[in-house]
Amino acid sequence: MSTFPTLRSLARHRVDPDLAPLRVRSCRDLCNWNATPVERRGEPLFACRGCGSQWVPSEPWTPREASGDIPPAVLDLLRSDD
Repeated sequence: MSTFPTLRSLARHRVDPDLAPLRVRSCRDLCNWNATPVERRGEPLFACRGCGSQWVPSEPWTPREASGDIPPAVLDLLRSDD
């Protein structure tokens, strides 16, 4: 008998992506934020290629690149809310 879970059991235990917490990890001076094609809770999801963190506009913090700059796509999005 196989010890691997069946596809059916994986589907039953899969967490709804809108309910799962965002990944927020410590910066390693490799930050490179990019928009993703995914939406979380109706908001655009951004992800860091350096540390794997995730961000949506409703978060109380703002992502920064390794240089300390706010990524242009994030800045445009934040300015459009004004």
